[in-house]
Amino acid sequence: MKYLFSAAIICAASFANAQDKFGEVFTKINTEVQQNSKAYQTLKYETETIGHRLTGSENGAKAEQYAYNLLKSYGCDVKFQPFEVESWSRKTINVEIGADNNSLSKVKAVTLAHSPVAANITGDIVDAGNGLEVDYQANPAKFKGKIALIYLGVLPGSPAGAKSLHRSEKTAIATKYGASGVIIINTVKNGVLLTGTASVTGKLITIPAVCIGLEDGLALKEKLKSQAQVAHIEMTNFSGLIKARNVIATFKGTEMPKDKIVVGGHLDSWDLATGAIDNGIGSFAIMDMARTFKKLNFKTKRTVEFVLFMGEEQGLLGSKAYVEQAK
Repeated sequence: MKYLFSAAIICAASFANAQDKFGEVFTKINTEVQQNSKAYQTLKYETETIGHRLTGSENGAKAEQYAYNLLKSYGCDVKFQPFEVESWSRKTINVEIGADNNSLSKVKAVTLAHSPVAANITGDIVDAGNGLEVDYQANPAKFKGKIALIYLGVLPGSPAGAKSLHRSEKTAIATKYGASGVIIINTVKNGVLLTGTASVTGKLITIPAVCIGLEDGLALKEKLKSQAQVAHIEMTNFSGLIKARNVIATFKGTEMPKDKIVVGGHLDSWDLATGAIDNGIGSFAIMDMARTFKKLNFKTKRTVEFVLFMGEEQGLLGSKAYVEQAK
């Protein structure tokens, strides 16, 4: 106990010394950000004038250029880091559901990323509950060739301790048990749809996966209790090589310039909204950190790089390119 107490005193003293050493710096940073931050202002402009920032798209390229120009206007040493990778984007989607093929009605849906380039299937819908292994194991044969209906999270009333999985893992389980397609029910109210990936690896999956709204999904679950339901899913998507660019602002170290401290966040977003939260608020905060560094003329022993990565949503593509080029 004596040694633990001594260690605690040493840690507290070290923290106090760090505060004494950097207290003035922290105060300057806090004052500058509180009084002159451009993060919200620039994010608002980007979301209203450019919109989404899908990697490889025209909007994505505009966002890369905007970030570059913004950092340049702050006086930063900025560069693009180009990379070329396999990417995915959605084209057309049509989902219809009904009691049989003659009574199908269109349902609002969105294709989940990395679904096949083309798919056109019709099949019986089978309720797969939470989409976990246990939901298939009681009667695995009934899912073969069927379209699995899966709740995104954990359904109310599920057994205590029921563990949720990522939608990509749930899609992989459905594929394992022979499902011909997947319909994911979102957990957000008012018909909000999910735009993320259904692939564990970031590669194309073998079956079409779509997301429908909470209300439509729960109503469908109720119908399945008393009546068979059929779904028709038709989609087209793009998958191929695209070009994108990370944006890097560099502050060269004064003593150990080859050593780097990387402050990064992803600039890209999905395509059906502006991505203000994911990850606009993060990436524009990083650009404001770079602005603050430059404004206060900070000098560091090691090089500091503020990096805006593209391609995160589709499998950390920009981050992987950054690491590969750093080898």
